[in-house]
Amino acid sequence: MLRMKKALAMAATAALVSMAPVEADQVAMQDALNRWQQRVSEYEAALSVARTEEQRAAIAEPDGADVAAALWKSISTKTGERDEMVEPSAEERMQGAKAEVRKVSTYAFEDAWAAPAVFWFINRPQQLARLFEGKPRQLSFYADSLLKSIDKRHYNSPYIAGVCAKLAESPSVRVYKILEKAYTRNQDATARGCAALAMSIMLTNPTIAAAEGSETVARGKRIFFLKQALNLTPEKARFGNATVSEVATELAYVMRHLSVGSIPPQIKVRDMKGQESALPVPGKTMLLFFWSVDEEVGSRMVAKGDSLKQQYPGLEFCPITVHQDAENWSARLQELGITHCYMDKADNSGGMAYRVRQLPTAVLINERCQILYIGYPDMKLQTALTAHFTENVGRGSRVRIGEAPPAEGEETVIQPGSQPAPAAPARDLPQPSDEAPALREMPKF
Repeated sequence: MLRMKKALAMAATAALVSMAPVEADQVAMQDALNRWQQRVSEYEAALSVARTEEQRAAIAEPDGADVAAALWKSISTKTGERDEMVEPSAEERMQGAKAEVRKVSTYAFEDAWAAPAVFWFINRPQQLARLFEGKPRQLSFYADSLLKSIDKRHYNSPYIAGVCAKLAESPSVRVYKILEKAYTRNQDATARGCAALAMSIMLTNPTIAAAEGSETVARGKRIFFLKQALNLTPEKARFGNATVSEVATELAYVMRHLSVGSIPPQIKVRDMKGQESALPVPGKTMLLFFWSVDEEVGSRMVAKGDSLKQQYPGLEFCPITVHQDAENWSARLQELGITHCYMDKADNSGGMAYRVRQLPTAVLINERCQILYIGYPDMKLQTALTAHFTENVGRGSRVRIGEAPPAEGEETVIQPGSQPAPAAPARDLPQPSDEAPALREMPKF
């Protein structure tokens, strides 16, 4: 009996000794996170009382180098080994190596208690990169290991809600699958809602959409996950720098008004004579082209406007610049030899309605007021134009969108076709919309 008591006491002592490092690491992790949160709070407080842009610019963002080092020290301890199917590296595959079961090290960051530190690094990959500066192999290994720890353990943590916005920036199917696991298995409603919103965002990527089988399936899932995000999260739940409601509402607006096949918003612009017009116009195929007189790509494209209309008979080319001083605007257009152009309103509401985030941006709209293409004017725009005007491509020098200008005298490679088909009466066409969905109210797609 005495021997049994001694054995139990020794076992309990050993257990306490083994737990002590873990508890110390947890405390060190929490201390580092508290230190970081204090710095962020002080930074935000300083910004809130700054009165001018100069004062705000002078406030330095908090440096997390020491926090990153402390966090990494607390979670990077090796805890043992396990058997794992390991895929060979690219170099190993070239030598004929195949996946095999190997003994791999396990780390403290795979344990449930380390989730806050893991997600801190996921949100701040530059801090991890600073820890392994000049050591790309180690950086790649640990970055992959942190992501793997989420896939194996931390997908079920409520803390994952705070990194869904960062994960949504990835074009990786692997990350999409991790978010899918969080959505289906996490017990926390807010975490599930944020994962759903992140998946909806990722489904705009063609690679992710292709993983779902088809564009139709992907669009259906985007809508479903968008609704789930709002149903699962509270009113003020955060998603990155905004609320879930704000992000979901913006996504709903883009899907409803700015995706291929949707009816775009109508905007008011002013032409070179000072007359106001509403674009797009039902019954006409139009290319709205948002550009700036100060950037080269857009200026070169606008200069080819007449050639573009000859190449695609029936196309209305509508270059639109941001709002600026009318006199300087007219003078600059004259310098460029441009005789047809529109200018956005003083609040640049046109660019905002089309969510123009880079210049130039092209929006191809057919005679039924449906978007055929929206984005940067590259070869995908040319493909959309050619597809729409398949049997109606005019003669003359070809405008090669997204490429260098054609050589002088170059023959066109697009064959001429028939005359434009008569446009449908405007009264039978869907009208452009300027309606945006209300906050936390989903539109009927």
